[in-house]
Amino acid sequence: MPTSRPASRTLKVTVKNNGKMPAYRVRATTKSDNAFLDKKELIFGRINAGQAKTATAPLGWCEVEGRKPGTSAPLVSNAPRICRVPKDSVTRSDGIKVKFDATGGHAPADAEIRTTIRGLDRPVFSYAYQLADNRSGNGDGRVQRGEALTMYLTVKNVGRGKAYETQANLRNLSGDGILLRDGRFDISNMNPGDVRKVAFSFDVAGQGPDNELKVELSVSDRDLREVASEKIKIALEQPLAPVAQPGPVHAAGPQGAMLLDAPDASARAFGKLAGGAAVRRLAKVGDFTKVDLGGSRFAFVATKDITDGGTPAATPAFEDIYGHAPPMIDVAPAALATRDNHIKIGATASDGIRLLDSYVFVGSRKVFYKSNASSSDPKKLSLETDVTLRPGVNVITVFARESPDTVSRKTIVVRRDGPAGELLPTPTTEDSLWESKEGDDELP
Repeated sequence: MPTSRPASRTLKVTVKNNGKMPAYRVRATTKSDNAFLDKKELIFGRINAGQAKTATAPLGWCEVEGRKPGTSAPLVSNAPRICRVPKDSVTRSDGIKVKFDATGGHAPADAEIRTTIRGLDRPVFSYAYQLADNRSGNGDGRVQRGEALTMYLTVKNVGRGKAYETQANLRNLSGDGILLRDGRFDISNMNPGDVRKVAFSFDVAGQGPDNELKVELSVSDRDLREVASEKIKIALEQPLAPVAQPGPVHAAGPQGAMLLDAPDASARAFGKLAGGAAVRRLAKVGDFTKVDLGGSRFAFVATKDITDGGTPAATPAFEDIYGHAPPMIDVAPAALATRDNHIKIGATASDGIRLLDSYVFVGSRKVFYKSNASSSDPKKLSLETDVTLRPGVNVITVFARESPDTVSRKTIVVRRDGPAGELLPTPTTEDSLWESKEGDDELP
């Protein structure tokens, strides 16, 4: 069976009767460790002497076209049934056993097929966000109780693959302390390099015991199961008193000016004005200037980075600063199928901010860990480890962490065959994962 990418795929089997008598009720069933290649039925029926017959079976998960899982809507009359290899399939090599049956015991000998599926390139979601008290608040860049806030989110696909059914979500982790207004947006079908912009909105309760609010921001592709998420803490602070000073200003030097979501040197930078770019000044707060970004959106810049003058646009252009993205991982297995009881796995990880560590799981068992704390390059990490393999299918996952909340993973499936290349059954229980007939398999 040829190498394929996730899509509609069909298994085609031809049987020829080389005997002198007909074979009756000939059929076959597939057996595979890969669930969407398993239990597929091929019907041949009667095959006369000297005759050849071909049967096909669709591979993958089967569903009624256009019908979403879990829906209660009635079935559309005559809706076609389609079978597809899932988009989130990982790169793997599988064996398929074709087991034949026929009336009278004259069934063909069982056959084995090898197939390799190459997983789709994945999207990677990088994002920038700004929190603004601009819906109902004093506009000082700080959050106080009773204010109505907007969280501006810009998402960019910096990965190698397209994003399919994708959502941006904001989840309340503070109970009655927050009332979400606009908390979910569809940002599907993002090609590499594409950008989407959305604006979440929520209200802060007028009373409460805590001086801090918590939300969870996530961008997730439901088809590929790729997620970038972050838990965000929002401090409740005393209000400031901006002094209104309207007028045009522009970034003073070629280095431009950083856009902050609060008038504080430690505030989050979400964008950057190009050198010479003009904006409208709204007010001054200490060493910072509040500037208009169009509509009701505003930001703060260090006053030392701007000077008077210029002709501002109604909606000034600025460069987004994508300060949030999960690490990138590249995994290079020595092979996807082997007769050895071990295999070398090499991987590299990189991140725009820092890499905390990396580790490897085989199934549910951690087999390798590497900290990046003492690395000469805090943004890159390389690893190589020799992994013990159980018979049959081995699911190997490499993780890389920027922080406890920001984690990437890359999964491959390596198949271990018998000494003669025959398919070996995969253990079905956790206790048998590391058993070996040779008795020499040990954990690294």
